[in-house]
Amino acid sequence: MEKIFERLRVNQEIADKFFEIETCILSVLDFKALFEKLLSEIGTRFSIPYVWLSMVDESEISPLIGAIESSDDLRGRLKIIESEGFLELVEDRTKPLLANGDLKHFYKLFPSSQKYFLKSIAVVPLLLDGRIIGSLNLGDSDPMRYRPGMDTRFLEQLAVKLSICLSNVTAHEKLRLLAEYNPAPQE
Repeated sequence: MEKIFERLRVNQEIADKFFEIETCILSVLDFKALFEKLLSEIGTRFSIPYVWLSMVDESEISPLIGAIESSDDLRGRLKIIESEGFLELVEDRTKPLLANGDLKHFYKLFPSSQKYFLKSIAVVPLLLDGRIIGSLNLGDSDPMRYRPGMDTRFLEQLAVKLSICLSNVTAHEKLRLLAEYNPAPQE
């Protein structure tokens, strides 16, 4: 019985951390801030040594990726990848993919300027309007941190919230760009 209570306590702590992260990102209205907060919060709250993004080169947000690339905090934590290669790797899954052991085929997700000493990885697909546009990647040198068969419920919930955030941020960024290119007439 004591083990059950301990597991419940640990799960509640994890759920609380995810809730805090989700609360932080739901109020953000631009890509740069969204991904800066996301990567920072996840890395800090869960002590994950390697947290980065992989984005497909041809997606609805492709024109907005420049905002991510211009961030000092995100420099070196973003990989632009061909959509075919990416979808081949994640197998068009919308649920998180966990792996440990031989991770060679995941190397194409790594930013080129970084060297990661990974023994396990979690690849969380990012969706915009139901289509995969990239992934949030979590890596660790501990081979037991992420392994096939682990419960991914909290990562799945985070992915749903991220999808909502991406949809909101995309709409907001498009409106901002439209306003910049079509300024209101002066009276």
